[in-house]
Amino acid sequence: MARTSKRTHASSSAKNAASGAGQGKIQGARYYKAGIYARLSSDQGSKACGQALKNESVETQVEIAKSYVADWNRHHGDKIEIVGQYADLGKTGTNFDREDFKRLMQDVRLGDIDCVIVKDLSRFGRNYLEAGNYIEKIFPLLGVRFIAVADGYDTGTDGSSTRQMASEIKNLVNDMYAKDFSAKAKLSLKQRREAGSYVGGLPPYGYEAYQDGRIRKLRPDGNTVEVVRFIYKRFLETENCQAVADALNERRINPPGVYSRTKEVYCPAGMTYKGWDRGAAERILKSATYTGRLVQGRTSLTARKEENRIRRPGEEWVKKEDAHEAIIEPELYGQVQEVHRRIQERTGSHAHPTDGAPIGENVFDRVLYCGVCGRKMTRNSHVKEYADGRKERKDGYFCMDSIADKRGACPENNRISRTELTDILSVLFRTEFATQLKKQRDYVEQGRILIRQKKQELERQLRQTERGILALAEEEGERYMAYRTGSLPQEEYVRYRLWKDERLQELEKLKSQHQEEAKALERKGDIYLKAIRCLIKLKSGGELTKELVEALIERIYVYPGKRVEVLFTYSDVHMEGVK
Repeated sequence: MARTSKRTHASSSAKNAASGAGQGKIQGARYYKAGIYARLSSDQGSKACGQALKNESVETQVEIAKSYVADWNRHHGDKIEIVGQYADLGKTGTNFDREDFKRLMQDVRLGDIDCVIVKDLSRFGRNYLEAGNYIEKIFPLLGVRFIAVADGYDTGTDGSSTRQMASEIKNLVNDMYAKDFSAKAKLSLKQRREAGSYVGGLPPYGYEAYQDGRIRKLRPDGNTVEVVRFIYKRFLETENCQAVADALNERRINPPGVYSRTKEVYCPAGMTYKGWDRGAAERILKSATYTGRLVQGRTSLTARKEENRIRRPGEEWVKKEDAHEAIIEPELYGQVQEVHRRIQERTGSHAHPTDGAPIGENVFDRVLYCGVCGRKMTRNSHVKEYADGRKERKDGYFCMDSIADKRGACPENNRISRTELTDILSVLFRTEFATQLKKQRDYVEQGRILIRQKKQELERQLRQTERGILALAEEEGERYMAYRTGSLPQEEYVRYRLWKDERLQELEKLKSQHQEEAKALERKGDIYLKAIRCLIKLKSGGELTKELVEALIERIYVYPGKRVEVLFTYSDVHMEGVK
């Protein structure tokens, strides 16, 4: 007996042949394995659509299809069994690039589904040509029955040219409706943006949305305003987004997504904490919304997946100045953006070093300062290429406040090259320390005396710091209970917690500093012996390294005219006469 092909047209003879090929035929009737397909359009969330949208929910569509199948099985010989459900949420009907629709078609091609049921033709698709192609060509070719319940359309029953024409007209109307609705929705959205209405989803962290007539506006959220300001302040201090995220995580401040759900600024004790990441902090730092400026329409309206979003050019963005109350001053926002720009330049330089002349170690990174304004000097590095093709990197240092386009405390250009600075220090080390190297025993003995004195002082300071930490913990417990009982507003509690966390961090840092110093002192002069070894190394013609510089020098001040002042680390006892 010849095998019957599964790919037959939906005529009566073809159906009987297909059922005989093992599709679970009941004697004298056809047995269908059906898949219900439902779709919730990307425009279904609009309030303008009103109460009628409840009839379009996925659950409603599925129930309508199930009721149809149950009624069909009671009154007809052919039987339909629902073996699968497929639903696409927030997907436009103007194209068929939908995840669950693709899964449905895959099951159809595998033979697991031979009947597709939808609530109506518009749920299947609003593209006239493509919907018609599936219904009139692809499904019949695969031997698949198609049912649109509300439209009374069923390819499994004997149809007519009139029924086919009706489906084509219905698809055409759906197609026209989709295009007309899309145009109106875009125009309405543009008008609301130009009027200063916030048309996004959740308001940005630090703001809350409210309705002012027909305009949706933003206003500062008293609970999180101080957190946003803290983020900007900490970034200017650290110039590092990850450091900002770490500071927020140390305080167990909930990230924007968690706060929007719980309205809790801090993660309650005993709850799992989902912290901030670098990207969340960076988005807040780069958003002009916090200066009162509203910028909308940067991406396409209907694209839901990030990779499919259409990025519009800047001239098409809708911008509204002073759309709402600012949280961050424009000057502060500008400073933060300038830091971002410098970080990008620095990252680009490190990612692409000049071939043959890589950027070397910054020997004076922690000790070099401007003698006029006290600002840390910035390294400037460039590559010089000689006629013979040889490349050499030239490093120099300058004060940012002294350059031409700055109006800081430095009236003169203050620069010095690394070669000039190294030559000055080398001469200073060799001349000033020459006699001191003969007194190594005195260095050690004086160091031991200093250790005993400083150890007693550190122990006293450590006890005082620990008492301050305990006092803060007790006070925080009282404030927390007041907040939980409702006698202290969350806004005041957040302000107190931010202050308390700053103070606690200072005390913890001070405590850690005392402990580190105590450990260093317990080593009985190892730090001083290290300095002596560095001096001996220098005397033997050793190279000036970062380790050596930081072991011997506390600060180097550079003045205009390449005048240098050096403060040595151990000048109080061990380097008498050096200055």
